[in-house]
Amino acid sequence: MTAVISLLVASAGYSIHSIAQAGQKIGLAITDRHRTKGLIVWILSTFSMPVAVFLILYAVSIGNASLVGAMSGSGLASLAVFSHLYMHEGISKQELIGVFTVIVAAILIGSFKLDMIAKEPSLSALYIYLPAVCGTYLLLWFSFRRGNKIVGIVIAGFAGAIGGFVPLFQKVSISPRGLSQPLLRFHFRIETPITMLLKKGADLLSNPWALAWIVISLLSMLVMQFAYRRGKAIQLIPAFAANTIAIPVFGGVVVFQESLHPIQWIGVALIIAGVFLITLKRSYNLTKR
Repeated sequence: MTAVISLLVASAGYSIHSIAQAGQKIGLAITDRHRTKGLIVWILSTFSMPVAVFLILYAVSIGNASLVGAMSGSGLASLAVFSHLYMHEGISKQELIGVFTVIVAAILIGSFKLDMIAKEPSLSALYIYLPAVCGTYLLLWFSFRRGNKIVGIVIAGFAGAIGGFVPLFQKVSISPRGLSQPLLRFHFRIETPITMLLKKGADLLSNPWALAWIVISLLSMLVMQFAYRRGKAIQLIPAFAANTIAIPVFGGVVVFQESLHPIQWIGVALIIAGVFLITLKRSYNLTKR
């Protein structure tokens, strides 16, 4: 039951995050006509992002980092439905198949009981995995720096890979090792619910791995801005999303010794396939422009 709750919370977190990004764009567009209304939409969307982050953090704390990372594909599925219902954008058969594929994949993943026994993270594996992935992408970026069509996809993949490490560092930050090494310690003479909350918050967010996932999140967004300048969104988003899913899935196995049922691996592959179906909509129209 805990595993299912983790997947549901992760799906909600990623969905809120994706829709909040759309809300920011909507707010900026409205600002040109109604400044106050647009600003309100933008602020509400922006403040909903931390809610999404903490939902994902909670999902990681009670579930597998690999499967929580895989659920990032549900955010794009929710965004497709949101765009159709509230932004009045048409939804193609391909997108519908993609949304349905993600839903089926999530059901497959949640249908098998997982070994939820907490295991000590292998920090040495994480510290090898991170530079290996980043080094590979930096090498590819340098190699294809003059290939305008390819380099944008490489940079987007790099941004997604960086973002894919967030669930892994979150999992370490809420592990006994992470919680035992806060950089900030509060001492109060009187224990109250507020002081206890401050202590837990310091343990949760001030340890080195918590600071690392916060920095990594910002770095992922920054690198993606470079990608937007070198390619079309229709080419970049699938590369970003696929890496955001793949990196924590394999990282969970390598760093936390998490094991997945063969059907769950199929579910992960289906989520990636669904992401491509959703994001590659109307690609022929964009190609003709």
